[in-house]
Amino acid sequence: MAQFGPGVAQAAGRRLRRIEGQIKGLLRMLDEGRDCTDIVQQIAAARAALDRVAIDLISAGLEHCLRQELAGRPNGQNTLHKLQRTFLILR
Repeated sequence: MAQFGPGVAQAAGRRLRRIEGQIKGLLRMLDEGRDCTDIVQQIAAARAALDRVAIDLISAGLEHCLRQELAGRPNGQNTLHKLQRTFLILR
């Protein structure tokens, strides 16, 4: 998989820690017997947040790959294909 710059990895880490907090909140909601609609709404929000992290990582990987390809590095095309397959996992 493509390498990410430290800024991308740090931003993804921050978002994932926030999502971790959302998941812990969901567990508390379940323990407290909260309304099903409220819980499902929070699950949808957590899923959307995870999707956003994945899309941001794929986007950064594509940018890295295209820069390699433009610089004439041979593994750029292989990396692009890996990223395309990774993107399809989100479907």
